[in-house]
Amino acid sequence: MKPALPALLLSLATLFSHAALPDDMSAARDAARTGRLTQVADLTERIDGTPLEMYPRYWLLSAQIDDVADNEVNDYLERYQGSLLADRLRGDWLKSLGKRGNWVVFAREWPRLLQWEPASELHCYRLQLAMQQGDMATVLREGKPLWFSAKGLADACAPIFDQLFKLGYLNNESAWARIRLAFDANNPEFAIQLLPRLDNPAGMDARTVRAIAAKPDKAATLLALNSRGGRELALFAVDRLARSAPDAGVSLLGKLSERLPEADRRHAWSQIAYQAARKLDDRALDWFARGAAPAQLDNEGREWYVRSALRQGDWASVALVIDAMPAEQQRDPAWRYWRARAYQQAGNTVEANRRYAELMAEHHFYALLARDEIGPVVDVTAGRYKPNAEELQAIRKLPGVQRALLLNDMDWRLDALREWNWTMRGLSDRQLLAAAEVARQAQWYDRAIYSAERTREIHDFSLRFLAPYRDVTQSYARELELDDAWVYGLIRQESRFVTVARSHVGAQGLMQLMPATARWVAKKVGVSYSPVAVNEIGTNVQLGTFYLKHVLESLGNQPVLATAAYNAGPGRARVWRANRALEGAIYAESIPFSETRDYVKKVMSNAIYYSQAFGRGETSLKKRLGVIPPKGGVDVSLGDTP
Repeated sequence: MKPALPALLLSLATLFSHAALPDDMSAARDAARTGRLTQVADLTERIDGTPLEMYPRYWLLSAQIDDVADNEVNDYLERYQGSLLADRLRGDWLKSLGKRGNWVVFAREWPRLLQWEPASELHCYRLQLAMQQGDMATVLREGKPLWFSAKGLADACAPIFDQLFKLGYLNNESAWARIRLAFDANNPEFAIQLLPRLDNPAGMDARTVRAIAAKPDKAATLLALNSRGGRELALFAVDRLARSAPDAGVSLLGKLSERLPEADRRHAWSQIAYQAARKLDDRALDWFARGAAPAQLDNEGREWYVRSALRQGDWASVALVIDAMPAEQQRDPAWRYWRARAYQQAGNTVEANRRYAELMAEHHFYALLARDEIGPVVDVTAGRYKPNAEELQAIRKLPGVQRALLLNDMDWRLDALREWNWTMRGLSDRQLLAAAEVARQAQWYDRAIYSAERTREIHDFSLRFLAPYRDVTQSYARELELDDAWVYGLIRQESRFVTVARSHVGAQGLMQLMPATARWVAKKVGVSYSPVAVNEIGTNVQLGTFYLKHVLESLGNQPVLATAAYNAGPGRARVWRANRALEGAIYAESIPFSETRDYVKKVMSNAIYYSQAFGRGETSLKKRLGVIPPKGGVDVSLGDTP
């Protein structure tokens, strides 16, 4: 396929008007990275007049942000108002202003910033401004929660915490609470950094912390548990051991238990239960019951409590723990669905159906499961809207879209993604679908999907679930008797149809094959292997589908297990089964790796939408997920699989 004519003409017109643009941009970026600002300035003149002229100008100003004149920054912000780089420069400038204590200009510019991250350096400078203005209500409301973090924050946050301690809003107990958070997160070095915040370390020092981290079973027996520091270190030692082997944590807690207050014992049991739950240990549920009340656990603890209960079929505990979650956590689709299931198990069909009905209006894994309980079939044509030529042209005229398409043509993928995503902010559903179609015509499939997925009321599932390279993919899938809807669901999640996609660990191409796997499969199917060839569409799909079929057969023809194995390895997929049969949704929910858990859910739900798009009429996600046999119930002979 070739790019649609309008997108192609846009790119060609721009490039012909400045044929050296890609080379000049690369040279300017390299010069900026190495501090050769005079060269950047020279290249800026060459790039002026193109859609990308703001880039070298940004690099120049950003590199000198502490020294550049305010009027130069203002000129840039005015000239490129509303753009991604203008907002980024304003953020850079605000950090510099905060660092220098220029609160007058900071106060003027802060309301104009469009995007910033909570708990960031910039956020803390904003709170410093509030402190300068005497707005302690804001400092208390936003600054105090920042303290209770298991990791260190930017230096800009320190004055906020100093003031909160000085005024008594944070105190010695707050310091101990954060030290416990650091220990619970297995971050002993950060706990050591927090010691100066204590009025009295009371039995805790850097040497002892490091001794516990190195040999928790031996060092813990020497602790003096009549001090706060000694008890906190004892809890850290139990948790540290439980991470490797829950039994070892239980054993140490047994030795220390009589000398610990009940609240500390319960905390220790909660930590042991959490570590055991992540190892899918059947005893985790009993250990959670010996621990702190669900409302006293953190979000992660409550979620793994629920997962342990699901694996044991304890629906009363599922209900109890979800009801103890904060309102925001309860709104997560996962817990809304499982709470509805708990109502159903308890015989409260009316409330269960009410909750299923709320989920059914959405479009994700749990919405599909809810529809299996009471709802209609998936209709991928519902609400479809096709943009007209004028709407498509209006999108192509957006400066951010023009920059994104041009950067993508230049293979500046990360910058292109950022420009596209920024431009999609605030667009209406119709505009988003027009943008998705523009991206599709330019064969920029991942951005087409990105834009189509952002609609709220008007949807086009043919854009959300694109199926490019159909002939090649369907051919290899049919040859191996694989469900091509499942294969497409996997490719969509792996690469979003970016043929040159490469992960941080080196996986390549549409089906994200690791080099060792690709080499192994190539030998099996009798094709020559080369790293370059793996990115070729036909080769990648041939090798990927063969590997997927091999894993599927090795795992008893269970698609859920094979999907988990494709992401995390066959051995892990096998270990994650239970001692009892599990419905596929519970197996997926309790996968210990968050990346793989999300991956399996999305691949399997994608397959439902693709099945519908391909005219199969298959609508039941629950049926597709199936039932996972217990350990020992599946042939898992994996041979020499890498």
